[in-house]
Amino acid sequence: MVAILQQLHLFPKPFLTVIFKRLPYTLLFLFLLAAQLLSAQVYFFSNEEKININGSLLRFYIDSSTNRTQQQFELIRDQLRPLGENKINLSYQNEMLWLQIPLTAVPDITDLKNIMIRNPHINYLQAWVLRNDSIIQSFAATGDHLPFNSRTLYHADFVYPVPLTNRDKLSFLFLIDKRNEQLNIPVHFVTENGFTSYNLRKNLLAGLMTGMGLFLFLFSFFLYYTMRERLYVYYSLYILMVFFYIFSDYGYSFMYLFPNHPFPADFTRPMAISLASPLYMMFALNLLSVKQKLPAYYKWAVRYLILYMSSLVISLFLMPDTGVIRMVLVWLMQIYQNLTAVFMLIIAIAAVRKKIPYAGYIVGTSIVLLLAFFIFMQFVSGFILDTFLTRNMMNIGFTLEISILAFVLTLRFRQYKEQSEQLLRTTNLQQEQIFKSISDYQEKEMQRYSSMLHDSVGARLSAIRFNLESIKKNTSTSNGLEQSITDLGELATDVRQFSHTLSPVLLQKKGLVAAVEEIVTGINQSGQLYIQFESIGTLQKVSFRYELLLYNIMQELIQNIIKHAGATEVIIQVILEKELIYLFVEDNGHGFNPLFIKEGLGFSQIKQLVTFVQGTLAIDSLVEKGCRITIEFPVLPDEANHPTPSR
Repeated sequence: MVAILQQLHLFPKPFLTVIFKRLPYTLLFLFLLAAQLLSAQVYFFSNEEKININGSLLRFYIDSSTNRTQQQFELIRDQLRPLGENKINLSYQNEMLWLQIPLTAVPDITDLKNIMIRNPHINYLQAWVLRNDSIIQSFAATGDHLPFNSRTLYHADFVYPVPLTNRDKLSFLFLIDKRNEQLNIPVHFVTENGFTSYNLRKNLLAGLMTGMGLFLFLFSFFLYYTMRERLYVYYSLYILMVFFYIFSDYGYSFMYLFPNHPFPADFTRPMAISLASPLYMMFALNLLSVKQKLPAYYKWAVRYLILYMSSLVISLFLMPDTGVIRMVLVWLMQIYQNLTAVFMLIIAIAAVRKKIPYAGYIVGTSIVLLLAFFIFMQFVSGFILDTFLTRNMMNIGFTLEISILAFVLTLRFRQYKEQSEQLLRTTNLQQEQIFKSISDYQEKEMQRYSSMLHDSVGARLSAIRFNLESIKKNTSTSNGLEQSITDLGELATDVRQFSHTLSPVLLQKKGLVAAVEEIVTGINQSGQLYIQFESIGTLQKVSFRYELLLYNIMQELIQNIIKHAGATEVIIQVILEKELIYLFVEDNGHGFNPLFIKEGLGFSQIKQLVTFVQGTLAIDSLVEKGCRITIEFPVLPDEANHPTPSR
């Protein structure tokens, strides 16, 4: 931006550099200044077109009393003076306004249908019809501090029908009271067609914003259900607060939700917008990962949020007051809301410099909010025209900002989906490698056990057959028969052990822990070797492919200990966690030098299996000092998120 403006030779580079470096603080000053410029203005419209009427025909009086009755008008009647060029400032003042409007000041008096005060948030409003300064008709007192059915016409704004006859002698008298709060008084003189057109446009915009809010809320709920991130909770709540504020700003919450309860209708609008600001900040902080990437900014953001929420909680107890305290708190919360956008803009600019993803979007949304607020304040203060766009600028700004954030979340979700698909492809490839390794290992084991069956079982069967043939020929058979029975018993035990080793049926039925415990029990019963087996961790079962892997590794280690270690005691520990599997085996055998591991010990197969699952193998052994083996490997992401169902 600086370089572009410099090329245009409009400003010197030092000046531009200073301005852009100080941009957040300059914006802060401008928006705080705008908040101070609020003043109540009386605007006049013919339908929705702003008009200038003869101010000398209008009369007004600023009243500091609390008497809103007809008798008070009789007392101050003579004190009414022409409006002329007077600027009425009642925002945050402890006063109310009497305003008399003769119908002769209204253009196109013949087609006039209604007079409408287009501000649904006036606390108290009383209207009378006068003929020659004498009251001939009184309307019920109304306002958003009274039940909604007190309104003359069932409408979010305040609408009064104009008498059909003798209009040139009639005038309307309004008593408008919104003391200690921001006050804006747009008065519309509407025809029947103009009133219909106004309602159509207002309802269309409100319906569009409400429908968009509902869609975005459901969209964010879907994203949260898919990704389970706190970020989407903040976004969903932010949407609810913003669109509830818009719904209330148009007067519809009082009209449809709390028609008989003025206090919540008056209270929910400022509360909704006050809660929206910290939710937006928490959403942006999570989106940009400020805690991890900008920790210094995050600490200040947390302090600011604590201060903000503390002020808001205090306001909850003090806001019902209509005096100076409420005025100060309302003004303070308005400053806080703009400070939040400025603070988030500063953090987002720092994130852009650090090239944090999506930071540019947060810069954009913060600027959108600040510009919308600035334009809206200019409209309220009377510095720019009251048009359909300017009076709805805050609501349009919020809708645009939320739409941009929805686009950001869509981009983020698409990126997450692409990364998940890539991770799934990588995981599937790793799993294929694991299965191939296990298959190769099992094939080698089959060959080994085939050799064992041939050498051991086959040789014993031949010996038993020879004994039985000798018994058949020899009458003295007792010794041979006993030997054959003993050989058959030992052979059955060997065959049973071989079957458990070769078949994973036991593993499939009972799981890893039960299968290993059965093997350990059989070995312990022999009396030659004692194995202490422990299974700990948060999980009792993991995916079958990991159980099969561990089962094969432990079988190999136990066979090595039985054949080569000469141990009498063994400790086996298995730790099963959601993201990590850990195996520890220790024996008190002869030990060996790990630098000279014999290939026949089976460690090469174990190393290969561990390597394929991206694990680590550590061997700690000394000659005549026993051996300790530690194996650990991570659980692949899809296995951690989708474990094998319980058997």
